[in-house]
Amino acid sequence: MTTNVRTFLREFPVFKAKARQGGTVRIRDKEGEFLFSAAGARNTLLGAARGKIAFHGDIAAPTLKGDSWKPSL
Repeated sequence: MTTNVRTFLREFPVFKAKARQGGTVRIRDKEGEFLFSAAGARNTLLGAARGKIAFHGDIAAPTLKGDSWKPSL
């Protein structure tokens, strides 16, 4: 589907629904063409962080010695 910027902004909910259904919207502008499509959402925090966080060692054990921890308020 192809549209211009003005129509895209006016009817954004319609185009967003089309993108959620797997469609791609082409938006024409003076300078070129832009594509609008939906990206797959991750459902859980673990799923969103998978591959980005690495755990080294035991995370249940304290990381600082008792005398190293001095909180300040």
